[in-house]
Amino acid sequence: MRQDIILATVDNPSNACEWAFAEVLNSPGILKMFVEELNRVVGKQQLVQESDFALLNYVEVCAREAFRLHPVAPLNIPRVSMADTVVSNHFIPRGSYAILSRLGTLKFGTSH
Repeated sequence: MRQDIILATVDNPSNACEWAFAEVLNSPGILKMFVEELNRVVGKQQLVQESDFALLNYVEVCAREAFRLHPVAPLNIPRVSMADTVVSNHFIPRGSYAILSRLGTLKFGTSH
């Protein structure tokens, strides 16, 4: 049996980019390393090109962390339980579909 799930988003990608920049700007040490990598890979007198992205590892890590902290979609993709398990005091039998909230996983977030 095929199940299709349509999830409404709580934000849009441009807002997610704004959150990413806000997170970097609010952390001076991170901002310094971010700018150093951009200057080293791209240079101060050039614009970032698509071909540069493969070399911007720290910028990618910053973006991924910002998107984890401020997700575009509120729910993770559905998972199938491979064994009986318990998540947040809820029993999930083997073979069940589970959809976990991204926002609920943030309580395990890291500090800057």
